[in-house]
Amino acid sequence: MIRLFQKSRPALPDNPPLSSSHTFLNIRQKSFAFGLLILTLPILYSFTNLNEEEIGRLIIKINNVSKDRGIIWIGLYDSADTYLIKEKSILKKIDVSQKGYHEIVVDSLPYGTYAMALFHDVNANGEMDRNLLGIPSEPYAFSKKPKSKWRLPKFDEVKFDFSQDVQEIDTKLKKWWD
Repeated sequence: MIRLFQKSRPALPDNPPLSSSHTFLNIRQKSFAFGLLILTLPILYSFTNLNEEEIGRLIIKINNVSKDRGIIWIGLYDSADTYLIKEKSILKKIDVSQKGYHEIVVDSLPYGTYAMALFHDVNANGEMDRNLLGIPSEPYAFSKKPKSKWRLPKFDEVKFDFSQDVQEIDTKLKKWWD
């Protein structure tokens, strides 16, 4: 057999002996890498879901609009702490030009628990008008029927869970004496 341009090499053993410090370092490095991977997985997972925030579309259907003027103000509240505080709400409005049925869409609403309060500001003065006894004189509604009309409903009484791509709420404006 002719071997051209081949140098002879010493044969290497299949498993070269390692020093004990070399083996310990290798195990320690692998353990560190594995631990680091385990610790970073939740962080990496949260970054992959940043663009997949759970949001949907809420369609609010309002029935029984009795006047063809004014503004319907709608407030969505995400906690009992912010409930009925105008500055803390997701506030929407509808300019009313006809009686009957109206609808408003709230896009990109994060999933969660909400309460809705709305009223028909017939004279468009930006506030719920009341009589001398403090009783509302303009039509109003909530996301659910309140237990009592003798007081403002609590957040827990009218809250609803929003957890779908598209969800609808049907509500009917009413006056206090209805």
